[in-house]
Amino acid sequence: MNTSNLLRSARLPLAAAVVLGGMTLAQTADAKPRITRKGGQWGVMLGGAACIPGKAECARDNVTDGGVTVDGETRPSVGLGAELGYRFNRWAFLGASYNLGFFDTSYEVDGLNDNNYKRAYQNSIYGIFRPTLAAWRFDFGLGMGPGFSRQVFVLDNGDRDYSQGFSFKIEPTIDIFVSRRVFVGAKMDLLLNAHGKTCREEGDTTTCLDTGSRDIAPVHQMIFGLHVGGTFL
Repeated sequence: MNTSNLLRSARLPLAAAVVLGGMTLAQTADAKPRITRKGGQWGVMLGGAACIPGKAECARDNVTDGGVTVDGETRPSVGLGAELGYRFNRWAFLGASYNLGFFDTSYEVDGLNDNNYKRAYQNSIYGIFRPTLAAWRFDFGLGMGPGFSRQVFVLDNGDRDYSQGFSFKIEPTIDIFVSRRVFVGAKMDLLLNAHGKTCREEGDTTTCLDTGSRDIAPVHQMIFGLHVGGTFL
């Protein structure tokens, strides 16, 4: 058999192999991953926390109110979150969430070193509904819901300023399932506070007033970071 006849005889099986190989790759690409999205769902987040201006600002430049001067800023720190609920289908999650976020405070109050803010934090809890766009192994979610938050700024002398009340959360997420029930991704929680008053605890005495220009609480908070979770049941 000469070379041209050999090539002609090999043409058919070669074409068949190419077609079959292409079909196999297409089936692999289109195959649905083995993922269980429905059921109980948990999640945790760990990362950073940052101040967002609210009724109070995140920075003061020698602001005076009522004879008291405050100078400094509420800087970023660390934050975390946790959630637990039920995912009814691939599109909808309903549950509750908790956040703890810290601030790195750098303030001088009337220039007295023994009356500066030494730490600050916020605790918050929310009911969350999260619609989710599910695509292959990816989840693109945008959760939101009402809740309650308490924000505390502690001074060196042990006194504290705090605000508390209604809060609303918005939480975009991007996750990918790395196994049948476990996902990893990124999450950002925007905690929008509607606190009307700022209170000062001095020993056994608590005084609450409408938020003034010198107050460093209440502010909004953003918590962002690595998101890990999964489904169960």
